[in-house]
Amino acid sequence: MNKRKSRIIAFAMLVIGVCFIAVALNNPQLSWPWSNTITYFLYFVYLLGMVVLFIAPFKEKK
Repeated sequence: MNKRKSRIIAFAMLVIGVCFIAVALNNPQLSWPWSNTITYFLYFVYLLGMVVLFIAPFKEKK
């Protein structure tokens, strides 16, 4: 994956994440059908993937 694609995907993930947070804050009555532990794990994996895609283009190839 080249640098530009990685950054575009990471930026799209960031925008989707911000939109999700905006919807979640305006609709506190909505919830997931599983425990909060699973929800927090999924949030962490999403955030980690986004950070990796942002950082990956700056890593030097040998």
